[in-house]
Amino acid sequence: MISSAETSPLSSRAAVIMLEGRLPMFEAPAVSALGLKDGQVVRPSIEVRDGQLQLVLQGLLIPLPPQLRLVAGERPPWQVRLDANGRATLVLVSESSAAAIASGDASAPLPEAQQAASRLQQLALRPSSMAGLTALMQPGVLTTLLQAASQPEVAAQIAQLMRQLPQTSQLTPEVLRRALRQGGWTQEASLARGDSVSARDGPDTKSLLRTLLSEWAQPPASVRALLQDSLDDIESRQLQAVVDPSAGRELSLAMILPFADAEPVQLRWSQARDGQAGSEGTPSPWVVDMHTRSSVFGEVWLRTRISRGTQVELVMWAERAEVVAQARAAGPSLIAWLDEAGLRMAALQVVHGAPPPGIEPAGPSSGDLGRLVDLRA
Repeated sequence: MISSAETSPLSSRAAVIMLEGRLPMFEAPAVSALGLKDGQVVRPSIEVRDGQLQLVLQGLLIPLPPQLRLVAGERPPWQVRLDANGRATLVLVSESSAAAIASGDASAPLPEAQQAASRLQQLALRPSSMAGLTALMQPGVLTTLLQAASQPEVAAQIAQLMRQLPQTSQLTPEVLRRALRQGGWTQEASLARGDSVSARDGPDTKSLLRTLLSEWAQPPASVRALLQDSLDDIESRQLQAVVDPSAGRELSLAMILPFADAEPVQLRWSQARDGQAGSEGTPSPWVVDMHTRSSVFGEVWLRTRISRGTQVELVMWAERAEVVAQARAAGPSLIAWLDEAGLRMAALQVVHGAPPPGIEPAGPSSGDLGRLVDLRA
């Protein structure tokens, strides 16, 4: 651990992330600077600073989540939870749990209700970028896992997942529908309703990840962390779709669309519910956001609005001038292709630069791997 004097410069850095007023999360550099360890119990003091309650941890000021009913002068125990990316979340624990950890019984299980609450808190705090799942779906990663799997049944599960990844040249509406069904959410909903799941779709990604985590005996620590991180990304987006402030006003779904020969694409589509319908009683438009990053095209964002079932408005942002020029030149071909499909391009705009806030980002770049889906599609 480091002293308060050594950490005092940290108070001016943006080392703490607060998502919608929930628990504080520290990025990896701050975790290292503060000397935080997984499972460690810390007792920051609660003080009033600038008229607001703050946690004070080794000189670092942390805004107190407003939903926690704590008062100045208290020093409740918080347990440090590290994720696979080195980020730390502070989770409130009971005095009895803190005492068990302090006595050396760090492995003592938390009460079942507290375990569930901690799990939900961690999932709710995960960033929306789905960086773990994006890393897993990079070209070549599953091949590396397949080569590392010594158990035939584990290798078969990884091979099954690889067979479900389409080539970019094979992207069709049916392939996209199948990818959605294999994401885990729709199959779970079907099972909850008592409906049968089509065998032709194959097992969903979430089920395969759970199987690999349970059946792979002693995988490398980095592999287990990557698999767990990917599973957490899926379940986090499921949870956040429920607890998001727009839930109830908006139907929203996000997923990673992986490819066998390119970097994955992050997708998010949404539609305002009936109470938010458009003018004259028409259904609200569907909004589809896409984002990808590659060495060929750089970063590209797409936002598509589909209204009245056939009217399409498309805005594209790209950071490379040559990609912008290429997209603008391909505009007439895209309009003609949509017309053949029974759709009408109501507006098309290609912007040089990054989009405004609100367009879904993707995970960190992985280098030179990947290319964008054919712009003509």
